[in-house]
Amino acid sequence: MYKYGGIIVHQEHDDYGPVEVIENGYQRALHFGSEAKQSCMDLQDPFYLSLSYTRAMLSALLFHPAPRRVLLIGLGGGSLAKFIWQHFPECRLDVVENRTLVHSVAQRYFKLPDDDRINIHITDAAEFIHHADSEHSAYDLILLDAFTADGVAPSTTSMMFFAACRASLAADGVMAANLWAEDAYKLEDILGALADTFDGRLLRLPIDGKANIITLAISQGKPRKELRQLDARAKQLQQQLDLEFISLLKTLRKHNRYWGYI
Repeated sequence: MYKYGGIIVHQEHDDYGPVEVIENGYQRALHFGSEAKQSCMDLQDPFYLSLSYTRAMLSALLFHPAPRRVLLIGLGGGSLAKFIWQHFPECRLDVVENRTLVHSVAQRYFKLPDDDRINIHITDAAEFIHHADSEHSAYDLILLDAFTADGVAPSTTSMMFFAACRASLAADGVMAANLWAEDAYKLEDILGALADTFDGRLLRLPIDGKANIITLAISQGKPRKELRQLDARAKQLQQQLDLEFISLLKTLRKHNRYWGYI
């Protein structure tokens, strides 16, 4: 059966709705009952980040290039988890996903490694993060990519949630959040809560041709000023990880032009 431009290779339901795996001959995609891709895997290169927003989320590495502790909120097909696991062998990952079915599908259809460095937590993200600062080590990176079929998961957009995230970061930690720009009023509310929580240390990174907008929330320093000093790091990361860090840095500068203290 054809759907979303490909063949359905797997379909299941849980209490949250459908989980569908669609294949078009060169890519395999995860859907939650809508056309939006929750994850995408290149069948010839399963560890490549096929979706541009996932590559943009890793612009957080410009501010923390060698993470050893990473928290992923939202598993999807596991693209970010796989990439970090492959390229940062000293890094340990906590992954929070509230759907057992999504975890199972990521393992069966998207080659999510079964490895001690990837610790999967099947629980509500808000519940997990409110205890993370006391139960877990501080995170160098938090990558927030929690979506339902209707958009950003509501439980991950409150100021209380963002405050718990900041408390769970290391002193020099960075949180990258994948947000949805189609609902402008809701987006501004979320950005306002993030900016208040992180004392204005917030950078915007729109994704060209997409409704995604990545935000980088920085624990300390003067991130807008620091953007002027990251050319060498961007070049090094691009060579190391084969991702477009030079272009990402250029886009960050374009959309965050105020060179003030933050």
